[in-house]
Amino acid sequence: MNNRCLFCAQQTTTACCLGCRTIDQSTMFETLLTLLGKASIVGNYYDQIKVICHQIETLEWLLTPIQFTPVTHFDLKIHRVDQDAKLYLQQASLDVQNMIPIEVAADGNCLYNSIICLSGNTASTPSELRVRTLIELVKNEIFYSNRFMHIVGPLNEVMKNIAHNFAFSELYEIAALSNVLKCNIRSIYPIIDYRPHLHIMSSTFEHAQCNIMFKAICLFWTHTESDIDARSSNAGNWSPNHFVPLLLPSDNSQSQNHLAQPKISDSGSASSSL
Repeated sequence: MNNRCLFCAQQTTTACCLGCRTIDQSTMFETLLTLLGKASIVGNYYDQIKVICHQIETLEWLLTPIQFTPVTHFDLKIHRVDQDAKLYLQQASLDVQNMIPIEVAADGNCLYNSIICLSGNTASTPSELRVRTLIELVKNEIFYSNRFMHIVGPLNEVMKNIAHNFAFSELYEIAALSNVLKCNIRSIYPIIDYRPHLHIMSSTFEHAQCNIMFKAICLFWTHTESDIDARSSNAGNWSPNHFVPLLLPSDNSQSQNHLAQPKISDSGSASSSL
């Protein structure tokens, strides 16, 4: 049983002492991610990460559901077009080639930056989304392992990675974020050097409670460099190193049905289905 505050390490009967309850939410999640990052470098990191996640789960006042109402259309006053991603998008499914890839910081937090970009007024941070994603993966680890381990490797290694700010994200995180946000997420992978195991990268991860079409979002796997430059630094091979969100053109509200693609991958989990 925990007897130290997660934030100040002082002796306490709960996971957070009364004094630390006054810390702002953003700082709290930064502190928790730092704590998880330190746990990820010890020998029994997997067990340590799980223990900390279970402790964080007791802070129900901190983990209130995110109110995620994503924007769906491009706004010239707010968004900038990612020109490199725009070229790669021409090698994706035809039904998304009219969408607009939005520029987000390519700092390793690009998946979470994409979510924040789409969130409008939501005050979430990459640190908060990383912590919530880790908690979701710990809570439903059997489901996620069974679903994705044969494609992207063991979940324990992914958990170690998520615990580090600015670490690149993969398929596990997209699937988990669908549950965290209670939002359908369509993952779109360009048809470049296509191999059969990449099929799941272009899937729609559905949350069971999400029936509203505008709550579907599109995330695109892309690269920060041109095809030639990306290959020259990777032994002639192409692989993505960046995520960007896709939005509909501002003058095409009738294209909303592009977000309502048939389900490709039902990723429902035991306690919170996708």
